[in-house]
Amino acid sequence: MNPSGRAGRILQWSAALLGGALALIALLIALWREAYPPLPPRLTIEVIFPPGLAARGEPLITTGAGGVADFLAVRYLDETTAVVFYDVWGMGGPTSAPFALKPGTPRRLEIEMPTLAHVASHRSHEQRPLRVTLDGATLLDEPAYFHRRAPSEIFFAANPVGGTLVQAGFSGKITTAEGRALHGGPAALFDPGARVHWLLGARPWALLGCLALSLLGGALAWWKVTALRRMHGFLFAAAPATVFPSVAGGPPHWWFFGAATASLIIFAAVLTSGTFRVIAPDEFGGQYDFQARSLLAGRLDLPEAARTGESFIYEGRIYMYFGPTPALLRLPFAGLDSVFGQLTRALMLAYFAGWLVAAYLILIHVTRLARGPAAWPSASATVLLTVAAGPGSTLLFLASRAYVYHEAILCGAAFALWSAYGTLRFLAEPARGGWIGALVCGVLAVHARPPAGLFALAALGFAAVALALRPAGRPSLRRLAAIGTLAALGFLSFNALSYLKFESFEGAPLRYHVQYDAARLAAIDGKNFHLANFRHDFDAYAWRPDFEFRPVFPYFYLQRGGAVAYPTARLDLAEPTLALPYAMPALCVLALGGLALAAAAWREARLPLAVLTAGTTPMALALFTAVAISHRYTGDFCAPLVALGAFGLVALDRLPAHVRRPARLALAALAGVGVLITLALALHYQGEGVWGVPDEFKARYQMLRQAVDSALGFSRP
Repeated sequence: MNPSGRAGRILQWSAALLGGALALIALLIALWREAYPPLPPRLTIEVIFPPGLAARGEPLITTGAGGVADFLAVRYLDETTAVVFYDVWGMGGPTSAPFALKPGTPRRLEIEMPTLAHVASHRSHEQRPLRVTLDGATLLDEPAYFHRRAPSEIFFAANPVGGTLVQAGFSGKITTAEGRALHGGPAALFDPGARVHWLLGARPWALLGCLALSLLGGALAWWKVTALRRMHGFLFAAAPATVFPSVAGGPPHWWFFGAATASLIIFAAVLTSGTFRVIAPDEFGGQYDFQARSLLAGRLDLPEAARTGESFIYEGRIYMYFGPTPALLRLPFAGLDSVFGQLTRALMLAYFAGWLVAAYLILIHVTRLARGPAAWPSASATVLLTVAAGPGSTLLFLASRAYVYHEAILCGAAFALWSAYGTLRFLAEPARGGWIGALVCGVLAVHARPPAGLFALAALGFAAVALALRPAGRPSLRRLAAIGTLAALGFLSFNALSYLKFESFEGAPLRYHVQYDAARLAAIDGKNFHLANFRHDFDAYAWRPDFEFRPVFPYFYLQRGGAVAYPTARLDLAEPTLALPYAMPALCVLALGGLALAAAAWREARLPLAVLTAGTTPMALALFTAVAISHRYTGDFCAPLVALGAFGLVALDRLPAHVRRPARLALAALAGVGVLITLALALHYQGEGVWGVPDEFKARYQMLRQAVDSALGFSRP
């Protein structure tokens, strides 16, 4: 059904208004979270201390986030005596002389500390004054180190960020000099009216920026609905009507919406450990935010505060080797100085949603390639591909940890799949502009995750070559040559960016990496790829069953496949990796078995299948020869598997009904198995297998293990 005329225009403008309104609301919420007037450099509060509990530390003021927090706290020596101490996470800090608590008596505390004011950035090893007086007597007076903090990251009488020295809350009472109780974030100091007044006076440009971005969101929604309307009228090369049986029915949008919503809920639940807090700080989650700020300042290098164990140092400047695409998506928030370091979960959820939409559009396209321009995929095919591509793929495993590695892979996979969709449209209608979207998304994929971008742009380049070799209906050779050249240049832009950083065309020159000393570089000859690794990496990705079952939740475990059987391999990092057929069984069966069926019996599908397969080859060769291998890298294979799997799923309709139905049931079972396997790997990796996970996540995992094992009658070792 193709919306047209007045009804279509109403749909377009309604989408534009809704998209603009949602964008404005989301931006205002993000801005409001950080809309706090600056605190004075000195703060006077009244404290009523409780009776002390020896060795117990309780927070007075906490600033920052987990792993990058500072604490002004009290530690009790006994029931009537305590000390005040200042702790910088990972560095420590000064401690006062003992003082009398006088439990139950109001005490006047005057504080000057480095992070009372909003700290957007600081120099390496910078110190600022720390002064604390109690009833006029000086407890602390010396310079102190500190971390960056956002306007909202200051908490009174509370410690929401974790650590081992300070409890979660202060058991006494803290009030302002005027008698207002202080507990929790800065909202305790500023009522909504004061925040609005400050926002209007100090940051009107931020409000104007929100309005401009909401207009852009409305324009994008209008454009997207327009594109979807036009999609109904696209003409694709169709197979003879006798090849595929006719299927009656309208668009399965509601089936997709239901399956996608369930997939997103599962992804969000794993990503947030069931809390569904998608705007939250994560350890090692601010690197793209630092990069966005640097880009706004016209720089590629990062400030000293962004230095980590993954930094590259060249001529005294700090760089990250991750591409800038996720940083580009943070530019509006960097410009608003909002939610710094808290966007990783939200953007990963957005990438995952975009990924599912791209998979659905590819299925629609392939269905119309088989049945004609008005055809729709069946509800069962829609649900099956959505589940297999979503929670049944490694992309769910990436939800186990919201940090820079996983965001890069997920972002690259999403843009690569959108690029593949554009390439398939370009193959079907060379005269139209599908190649433009394929090129843009391919470049964005390259600068998120190079292997994913290599697949996307190689597929576009091979599509141009295939059309140039087609004997009939060939477009202009000059146009095809330009498209192929742009695809090649799009990938080389990754090397060009590397040259701007390191004056080297190597994508990641390990000699500048802070972790790589001479011995580590010598072990791999200073290179990222070695042909000697092919057997080891191919076996790990393609067939080696590096897993085991244990009678302890989640029952399915990865085990480390040693490299002893591959003595010539030059490996630097060999993490446990589950081969593709076990990690994503439904997608692999669709992509391989369905690929063979389609190629043999569906002549019109051979060209796009050949292009997708050719595009996958250079990416696979890079991964099969890399010096590092990890289960998360199997996410790079997801985009080609989904694109090929859509052809396999549609090709099943070529089979007789008595074969087709059991085959779909078997595939549905495989998709379910894939979901359970990936869920098991993600939960265990989050609960025990990776650093930087909040303690509350780990505690929830152990509680879940105990509950499930007890319910099933398994005894815990």
